[in-house]
Amino acid sequence: MSAEHVEPVPVTSLSKFVTERITEVPDTDLFFPDCLSFFQPYLRYFVKETIEVGGEAYVTRTSDGVGGLFIYDDSEKTGTIFTRSREVFDHFYGLKPFNLLFSEMGTEHESELYDIYTTDLENHPVVHRFRDEISIAQDSNKDELGRFMRATHPGINGRWVNVALKNGDKCFTVRLGGEIAGVGWTSLVNGIGRLHSLYVKPQFRRIGIGEDLLFARLLWLKSKHARSAFSEISRQNASSARVAVKGHMSASGQIFQYFKRKDLTS
Repeated sequence: MSAEHVEPVPVTSLSKFVTERITEVPDTDLFFPDCLSFFQPYLRYFVKETIEVGGEAYVTRTSDGVGGLFIYDDSEKTGTIFTRSREVFDHFYGLKPFNLLFSEMGTEHESELYDIYTTDLENHPVVHRFRDEISIAQDSNKDELGRFMRATHPGINGRWVNVALKNGDKCFTVRLGGEIAGVGWTSLVNGIGRLHSLYVKPQFRRIGIGEDLLFARLLWLKSKHARSAFSEISRQNASSARVAVKGHMSASGQIFQYFKRKDLTS
């Protein structure tokens, strides 16, 4: 793997920092300070995945090092800002048109609140009686899985499933009546698990599939010696929050989902 390659972005030098675009998958030269984000163990992974699906990644640098990271998928018109600086947030907030934008920084802009649920896998047993058979998707399933994700997540980047599977993400599935009823994805990076992209078809909800998919992923992570796991859950998704609590997960942080800027709606 080559070392990171960065190039200056035109007209983005501000009074206190300079913005650079990362144009290759980063290697050992890209360091993020621990104080930058809750997601610090995943930042290099997020950059790698974003670039591999055809997206863009930017960092701000000061004399003290990296002060912010912005990853952006033009296909989905979505992005995430990682920073503790309001000045850096404002800069990235206006850098690209977006439909959805995520950040741990709360501002006056219209947003929806997500709680970050975490669990200590080293010190909590994972015990569950499964109702349904769970399987882990293989490469041979990627075309069917891609169709499922496109149907249930409109606008998703069509390259994401292949890239995620190639990079080691696992997709746990439940089948009922010969079709995929629900899926839940998990990543494992630096000993930390992330539970994401859970979806159960409406006709199969309220029968325990979501709970089975949660515990299957937690058990898999524990078998791989993950120290902990986290999941971002919308405050409006009370059912997912209840399931997370059953898995000994508790809210320990927040992230905000910002909506399309009103000045770009015309």
